[in-house]
Amino acid sequence: MIEMPEATTLARQMNETLTGRTITRFARGPLNHKFLWLSRPDEEYQAMLPGRTVTGADSFGRSIYLRMGDLMHWWGDTGGRILFHAAGEPLPKKYHLLWEFSDGSSLTFAMEMWGYVKLLDRSQFDLRPHAESGTQPLSPEFTLEALNRMMDAYPEKTAKGVKGLLVATGHLLKDHINGLGNAYVQDILFRAGSDPRRKVMNINPEERHNLFDAIQSTMALATELGGRDDECDLFGRPGQYLRLMDKRTAGLPCPNCRTPIQKIAYLGGACYLCPKCQS
Repeated sequence: MIEMPEATTLARQMNETLTGRTITRFARGPLNHKFLWLSRPDEEYQAMLPGRTVTGADSFGRSIYLRMGDLMHWWGDTGGRILFHAAGEPLPKKYHLLWEFSDGSSLTFAMEMWGYVKLLDRSQFDLRPHAESGTQPLSPEFTLEALNRMMDAYPEKTAKGVKGLLVATGHLLKDHINGLGNAYVQDILFRAGSDPRRKVMNINPEERHNLFDAIQSTMALATELGGRDDECDLFGRPGQYLRLMDKRTAGLPCPNCRTPIQKIAYLGGACYLCPKCQS
């Protein structure tokens, strides 16, 4: 799934590459997926998009926004590949959505798991991204004090561990960190020395500071490197961030203490941790 470093990279590249290009056609691709949600019937996308010129792109947390004057595409809570194809380049064999531009170039979206590509008009712009809930981890608003407030207010702090706080969305917690998902949380908790099952109420001030530093350092490095190596940018190039804790490192020695990295199931997904370094 796309998290903040990938969304930031894709939005920057969209802004640089697509701005000024005019859409001539929108269409479904050869693949269909019941968990790909559009906000309007296909016919409205097909009628509203041709003739629209891209005016820019940006991101917020895990969301990407492609602006076309008084219209805006919103990719959110999604996994998959958004790819740009120069004029004359062959399209991939498998994709779900297609945008063609007047210069012969195109954009495809091949979704994985689930997600949405909403089409908003100007009357809906105030809903996203400006009022999108949560705080981005590299924004000036995300401070140690802000993290402390989130931890103190976490409504399920007696039941769920710190992983639950880090991956919380606006549906679960209005004051949350927007941009984190299960993939980066593994490395954040490793760098912070915290077990994902650790109860939020039991994390002391020094450990909170370590967690804050781990969030910022992990997100800054991943963003600088263009995201994870198992996700691609707008041109199909993999990111350069290699995760320390994931399925490929399970059973291998911990980079700090050489204890074998352990896989556990927690909060509906797999977690990877060092049982010695994380407590």
